[in-house]
Amino acid sequence: MAILSTVLVGGFYLDLWAHAHGRTDNTFFTPWHAVLYSRAWRRGASWRQSLPAGYGLSLLGVGLFVLGGAADLVWHVLFGVEFSVDALLSPTHLVLAAAGLLIVTGSLRAAWHDPLRTSRQWLPRIPAVLSLALALSIFTGFTQFVHPLVDPYAQVSPLASSARSEIYLVDADGAHQTRLTISHGASDASPAFSADGAFVVFTRSRAIAGRDPVADVFRMAADGSDVTRLSRAPRWYLGPLPSPDGQSVGVSFFRQDTRKWSIGLLPATGGDPRLLTDGQSNDILDGFSPDGTRLLFHSDREGDDQIYTIGVDGSGRSRLTSGPANWGGSWSADGQTIAFNSNRTGRLQIFTMSPDGSNQRRLLTSNADDWLPSWSPDGAKIAFNSNRGGHTQVYVAHADGSAQQNVVQNSGVQLDAWVPGWSADGRHLVYAATTNLPADATPFVRQALGAAGIIVQAALLIGVLLLGLRGGTLPVGSVTLIIGLNALLVSVLQDQYQLIPGAILAGVLGDILLWRLQPRIERPGSIRLFSVAVPVIVYACYFVSLQVTTGVGWSIHLWLGTIVVAGIIGLLLSYLAVPPAGVTTPVRA
Repeated sequence: MAILSTVLVGGFYLDLWAHAHGRTDNTFFTPWHAVLYSRAWRRGASWRQSLPAGYGLSLLGVGLFVLGGAADLVWHVLFGVEFSVDALLSPTHLVLAAAGLLIVTGSLRAAWHDPLRTSRQWLPRIPAVLSLALALSIFTGFTQFVHPLVDPYAQVSPLASSARSEIYLVDADGAHQTRLTISHGASDASPAFSADGAFVVFTRSRAIAGRDPVADVFRMAADGSDVTRLSRAPRWYLGPLPSPDGQSVGVSFFRQDTRKWSIGLLPATGGDPRLLTDGQSNDILDGFSPDGTRLLFHSDREGDDQIYTIGVDGSGRSRLTSGPANWGGSWSADGQTIAFNSNRTGRLQIFTMSPDGSNQRRLLTSNADDWLPSWSPDGAKIAFNSNRGGHTQVYVAHADGSAQQNVVQNSGVQLDAWVPGWSADGRHLVYAATTNLPADATPFVRQALGAAGIIVQAALLIGVLLLGLRGGTLPVGSVTLIIGLNALLVSVLQDQYQLIPGAILAGVLGDILLWRLQPRIERPGSIRLFSVAVPVIVYACYFVSLQVTTGVGWSIHLWLGTIVVAGIIGLLLSYLAVPPAGVTTPVRA
């Protein structure tokens, strides 16, 4: 039963890992769910004969798990698939969590029915200890948004001024949202499909202290594999766009000599850009004409941003718009219409015009900002960014502006502010978004979330350990197993493997304390000391691990204070397990 419970929790964390690493889409039927919901059953004695003492609630948990799984499927159909914290606190997922707890704690309850449990050898007591470890891991999995081993907010902030974005793929109707890139500390943005749909070009940026940001141009296969760098010299590139003939990639890049943005063409196989504009103004590429002979761009060369076209050889520049700022253009596939955004109404709104700048009219009407339109390959639809839902998402509308639909529908991400790109067949959209909003780079948010995480996880850990002590199912070695297994599972969610050794060291030190103190209910003082010392040890080792690996970004007041608070939490919880000496049970008259 302990082994099967381990498989269950392992499936749970495999599913969490898959979501965190972009290996799932927004459907219910995935390989990761298959592992989570799978069960083994074999013929044998009747259930009454084969159900030992303590496993009654586990059987109830299995039934509840089946019902919760069915309810989860219905929930996804009715309300869509959850992301981020939504998924962790979704009602049907909480039902599954409760069922999982009933299942995995069967071995613990069975041990409680054994009157000789405290005198048995170490190995027969392991199922109960493993049961405690798995219960803790279910709790930490569902509270991972405040877990120091998932988001180590106490470390030196790796990117203090901006959020890290990743690239996502979604069907044009909003189905099958899938994450394509895992940048590991960089930021992937500005994706666009090639004309044949075989690959996606994008930028990958990184911060360099004391220098302008560097954002190189990369190419990857449409499924996110085979990532290849195209740009050679480190520069700050924006919005790469493959040409219709597939021979080049149009780019905007920041020039060190003029401190302005210029437009150039990179060879599709990689290299340095061939300049098309002089760098005396800020020129930003928006798109190619369908025949590939001209480029659409916006520039501040005559004051406010206006939209221009220019030949791919740099000749024949023509201005299309005037008045308040106009930018973000997209050429329709038939070459007859250009969509663009303008703030001429006081908000960013989307307009259309003929290729010579005539016939300008408003296409979309909303009470929010709509910008960066992108025509579908067949010209029947238009994708654009909008903040009408409170934060930026991708919307799709018919070419006449009707039937506007949010195709991302994910409150857990914030869109990168570049054009959503269509696949060659018009079935998919590629876009960039971040799951970590810029707020988590601010000191207050990092301190608040980090301190809250330590308090919550200290309470969960000492609560599980006290449960083991209270039931006489915590032999020496248990603390290492419980803390080590939990750290191993939790750390894979955001690849924080460097923190595992510190957690194991804390477990070993906790077991030494367990061996020396031999805490028992009959000796409340030993329980109190153990409850205070273990969380202090765990988070002292945690901060040492951070200092050795990435550095601690908190002041001594904060990191030392959270260690002390963790100990206080342990002390208070010990009074729930063992009341103060001399306290009697009240008798009802």
